[in-house]
Amino acid sequence: MSPSVRRHALGIVALVLLAAAAVLLLGVAPGLDKNLANMYGSICLRIGMTMGAAWLAFPQIMALTAYCSPKLLLTLAIGLVVVIVRPKAFPIIALLVAAVVVLEVLGWMLKPLRSSDKPPKHRSIDK
Repeated sequence: MSPSVRRHALGIVALVLLAAAAVLLLGVAPGLDKNLANMYGSICLRIGMTMGAAWLAFPQIMALTAYCSPKLLLTLAIGLVVVIVRPKAFPIIALLVAAVVVLEVLGWMLKPLRSSDKPPKHRSIDK
């Protein structure tokens, strides 16, 4: 799937979630308890807004994936989902993500330039 198709799909899903949030929060959905409709509406609203922001930032996200490791991106994604679900957990999640970022940078800095199992290449001087 090409990046433009992914971006369009992300935008469509965000719009569908925002429309579902509007229906649920305005009380148009028949047969649902008001508290349940408010809960599902707020969930759809949060996820829809987050996906809309991801749709807007899609080119920058694609550029970020070229530079970051998959472990770091997975940590950021899980942290974002936890913060969306439980906003009071932000300080803990921020510390965990910062620790992963520090470990990734240290791992990158301490990585040897060439693998130790390969002998160094010597230049032969032909006379």
